[in-house]
Amino acid sequence: MTELYLQEDEHDLALAAELQAALLPRTCPTDCPHQAAAARNRMCRRLGGDFYDFIRLNDDQIAMVVGDVVGHGVRAALLMAQLTAFFRLRVRELTRPVELVAAINRMLIDLGDKVGVVLPCSLFYALIDAPSGICFYVNAGHPKPYLCETGDGRTHPMGSHDFLLGVEEFAPDEMCHTFVPGERMVIYTDGVMDTVNASDERFGTRRLRDLVVAHAHDSCDELADAVFDAVAGFREGGPMTDDETIVVLDRV
Repeated sequence: MTELYLQEDEHDLALAAELQAALLPRTCPTDCPHQAAAARNRMCRRLGGDFYDFIRLNDDQIAMVVGDVVGHGVRAALLMAQLTAFFRLRVRELTRPVELVAAINRMLIDLGDKVGVVLPCSLFYALIDAPSGICFYVNAGHPKPYLCETGDGRTHPMGSHDFLLGVEEFAPDEMCHTFVPGERMVIYTDGVMDTVNASDERFGTRRLRDLVVAHAHDSCDELADAVFDAVAGFREGGPMTDDETIVVLDRV
C-alpha cells in the first residue's frame, strides 16, 4: 500500500510539473515589429516559484511580468499559479502598474494571514507601449534589470526597487523609461546570480553584467542561452539551489 501511495505521489508531482510548465509561455511574442524577446527558465526542483509572462493588451501595448515566489516546491508552485492567473484574468487592471502591484501585495498579505505564514514574492512588472517605446514599470523587491546599449555594450542597472510583496503594505513606486532602437533590457531572478560553485563562490552580478556586455551584439536568444550555459558551467555539476529565469527584451 505504501508503494502504491509513493507511485501516486510521483505521478502527481510529474503531472503538477507539466501543468506548471504549461503556465509559462512556450515562445516569446513575435508579432511586434518594434520588439524582440527571449526567455529561459529552470526550476531547481520539479516545482518552483519563478514565473514570467507576456500579455497582449491591445494592438499597441503589452504587459510583461517576471516574478519569484520565495521558496521552492508545492507551496511556491501553487502561489506561482495563482499569480499567473491573477494577471491573465484581470487584463483591465494591467494598464495601471501601481494599482496592480498594490492589489497583488494585498492579496498575498491576506492569503498569508489566512494560513499564518508570510508569502513573500519579488516582482518586476512593465507596461510597454510598442510604437513609442514608453515603458512604465514597478520593481517590487526584484533584482534591478540591466539596460544595455547593443551598439557599444554600455550596460548599467535600471531604476530602483521597492519592498518584497506579501510582507507589509506600501505604496509602489512607478518608474518610466522610453526605449529607443538599440536598447536592451535584461530581467532575471536572483537564482541566476546566487548560483554557487564547488568553492562556494557566487556567480554574482559582475559575471552576469560581463556576459550582457560581451553579447551585446548578439540576438536575444543568443544572450539568454549564453547566460544559462555560463551559469550551468559555473555550477560545475553541483545541485541547483534556486530557480533561474532570464528575460531579454530588445527595442528594434
